[in-house]
Amino acid sequence: MASVSNSRLFVEGGVAGFVAGAVSTVMMLAAESAEVPLLVEVPNIGLEPLSWVRIVALSVVSGLGAALVALLVDGRRSARRTFTIIAGGFLLLSLVPLVTQPDAVPLTTRLVLAAMHIIAYVAIVPRLAGRLRAR
Repeated sequence: MASVSNSRLFVEGGVAGFVAGAVSTVMMLAAESAEVPLLVEVPNIGLEPLSWVRIVALSVVSGLGAALVALLVDGRRSARRTFTIIAGGFLLLSLVPLVTQPDAVPLTTRLVLAAMHIIAYVAIVPRLAGRLRAR
């Protein structure tokens, strides 16, 4: 039997994702005020400006995805450690596209985006890991 209800994990993941999106939006606004160009390459589209709606939406989706992973490992042996390791792997994978962005995307933009990914990890993973219990 799982130690946390399914709906509670998804609510926690969604809320943590929303908080991560809000903090990242503040970071985006600070970067814009510092005149950091926030253009990213979208496959099959080209360079597009980053919007706060996209940031919040992707953060919430990340929180819900993390909740799904947490649900899959909940109640297993070393659930917290397993979840944290899996989430760390997803964080590293999410940073790969920042390295492969074209030269038109400046290093400052890549650093701001990397910080947003780390903010999402810090806001979501500890919150959900704290809800997990091992056998």
